Amino acid sequence: MTVTLCIETSTAHCSLALAVGDRMFSQHERLLRRHNEQVLPMLDGLYKQANIKPIDTQLIGFGAGPGSFTGVRIAASITQGIALASDSQVVPLAGSEILLRSAMRAGLVTTGTWVTVVPSRADAFYLALYDVDDGARLSARQEDRLYTQPPDWLGEVSLSGQILHGLGPQPAWLDEGVRFDSNCEVELSALAMVDITRQMHKEGMSSSSERALPIYVEGDSPWRKVSI
Repeated sequence: MTVTLCIETSTAHCSLALAVGDRMFSQHERLLRRHNEQVLPMLDGLYKQANIKPIDTQLIGFGAGPGSFTGVRIAASITQGIALASDSQVVPLAGSEILLRSAMRAGLVTTGTWVTVVPSRADAFYLALYDVDDGARLSARQEDRLYTQPPDWLGEVSLSGQILHGLGPQPAWLDEGVRFDSNCEVELSALAMVDITRQMHKEGMSSSSERALPIYVEGDSPWRKVSI
């Protein structure tokens, strides 16, 4: 029996899941910017529901970003603390993958090629590209990177004749080549993280508590060079 905790706090929602063997317990609330006030009481309630203690935790998956600067670091900090106390292994998960797996769990994603979109600031968005096969397996073709205009690889994929589906908020500058469903709103769910966290651990891809770190995305910096 593997006691698995999953934490996702990179958006306006705080999503927590605790799996004790096959039994699932979850807390999912829209907190806006109150994650730091509510996440620990929510975790306490989760462990009480499962009738276990944090020290019983064996494995932790957490949303490592990209996403809210503060939210990602809240998840990483809590993961480090519980993992250190319980000697748990940790699995950092990309926000784009959690978004896609949450949509799959909700029955909103089928097979095909998907562009995931995670908002950053102003007109800047994190984009990644995934394939989903008939066995509901994901493979990343382009990892998360920050963009303020359509990336070159988007045109290359479009020219290949593949249909591209968009998941997440549609950037104003991404109006061609990607099909977005305006009625499709997906909340990142910690329940969608449990299976992949356990799978990655089984495949030897988990690590110790000090590796519970945010994912730093190429191009993600507000600083710009200026001419002197």
